[in-house]
Parts: sequence; structure tokens; C-alpha cells
Amino acid sequence: MPQRLVGKVAIVTGASRGIGAAIAKRLAAEGAKVALVARTVEAGTNRLAGSLNETADWIRSHGGECLCIGANLAKEEQRSHIVPQTIAGFGAVDIVINNAAWCRYQTTHEQTLKDVRQTFEINVVAPLQLTAQALPSMKERGAGWVVNLSSATVNHPKPAPYDFSERYTKFNLNDGPSIYAASKAALERMTAGQAIELAQFNVAVNTLAPVEAVMSEGAIAIGTVDAVAHLEPEEAMAEAALELSCRPAHQLSGRILLSLDLLRELGIHTVKTLDGRETLPDYTF
Repeated sequence: MPQRLVGKVAIVTGASRGIGAAIAKRLAAEGAKVALVARTVEAGTNRLAGSLNETADWIRSHGGECLCIGANLAKEEQRSHIVPQTIAGFGAVDIVINNAAWCRYQTTHEQTLKDVRQTFEINVVAPLQLTAQALPSMKERGAGWVVNLSSATVNHPKPAPYDFSERYTKFNLNDGPSIYAASKAALERMTAGQAIELAQFNVAVNTLAPVEAVMSEGAIAIGTVDAVAHLEPEEAMAEAALELSCRPAHQLSGRILLSLDLLRELGIHTVKTLDGRETLPDYTF
């Protein structure tokens, strides 16, 4: 089985469940040592299923190496120890997957300033800080990869007159993703700029978003997957993230990408299971 990331060290935020856990498992299956980051370390301590320890158990049972770092990414003092702890455990950082995100699905006039600040702190400031802190290690190693997870909510709703029978218009009216979407739009623009700035250091920086909704624990909890007809497996996001974690920066950087579109572009027409051993059954794209 290919081991494309042997000798590499990755940080994956939001690795306790959903897309983050899937990406962490896929990178570990390819030989990366993975620092798993999230608030939920122990099982049963969050209303949502999933924990870092459960992700770690899966990785170790499949022969991988990982460590767990509990951190609330909204707090600078907790973010600041992630890179040093990873380097202390594994000696370096080559890959940063900024997957963790936070949102309060309310209209803009209903959100408090605390909500807005927390959204941007986790979705924009944390990726900025983690990338900056990992950069010295990447420069020393001669290369690096940063993948920032984005969202289709950055697509603008159509202007007036509005058709409130359309799902996306109703979604914006009733559930209010505007502040979350604004933070992801900021992340995308920041990514494009960082890619140019870090090209001299052979560091690739890209954003990645799913084409369709992913049936993650968080998406189920807030109800965003109820109204869509198509679902994308988390394995597709993991496969796309893997490609963005190993392709040379001079070939693939500064891109705002959708998972399945990227895989097609690279000539990949199947998705692997998270352990990398088989093709995901009953899924074509």
C-alpha cells in the first residue's frame, strides 16, 4: 500500500469528529504522524459524538502514530501551544490542516458581537496563527503544506427580486449563514495571499470545500443536511485533502478548490476508504 506521507508530521484541527477526523485518519494511513487538535478529548464530554481519543484509537489500531492536543481555538493562549507541543512530540511540522470551524446559524441582526468575534477568531485568526507558527519548521524542512477548509456558503445569494421557494434563499433567510460565510470568504482571500507570500519557501496553501453536504455530526446537529438531495462521503474530502498535503507547491497552490472537482482534475476517479486499503464501495462521481 502506498505510504505517501512517511516522514511527514501533520496537525489537523477539529479532529474529534466529522471531516477533521476523516482527514486525520487518511493522512495517518499514508504514514504521517498526526497531531490531533480539538476541544473534545474524552468521549462523552460533548453533546456531539466523537472525541480525540476515539480518533487516536482508530489511528493506532491501524498502525499509525498520533498525539492528542486539547485546545479551544477561540483562545489565543490555548492555540499557542499546539505547534510547540507537536514539535516536542514529533520533531517538526510539515502539514497544517485548518479544519476546525465555528458558526452560529442566525441572521446577522440576531448575532451578538461575541458570536461574530468567535466565528472570526476560530475560522480566520486561528488558521493564520497556526500557519505562522508552523512556518519556521516548514522552512527548515524545505517544504510545507497548508489546507484551509472552506464552505460553499461563500457563494453569494442571488440579488432581488428573491424567490423564497429556492432552497438556498430560504436557507439564508431562516438559518442565517451570512457571518459564517463571511469568515470563510475572508479565509479564502487570506489563503490566496498566503500562497504567494509563502511560495518562496516552497509552502503550498490552498482551500478545500465539499461539493455536496457531508453527513458529519455537526451538520446533522444544526440540520443543514436535511434539505439537500445529495451527500458527499467524508472519504472524498479526506482523499482531496491528502492530495493537497503532498503535491509540490509549484504545481498546486493558491487554489480555491472543491473536493470532487480537484480529484477529477488530477485524474482520480475513485475514493479510498480511510485506511487507504480499498476503494470506497458504491460511490462514483
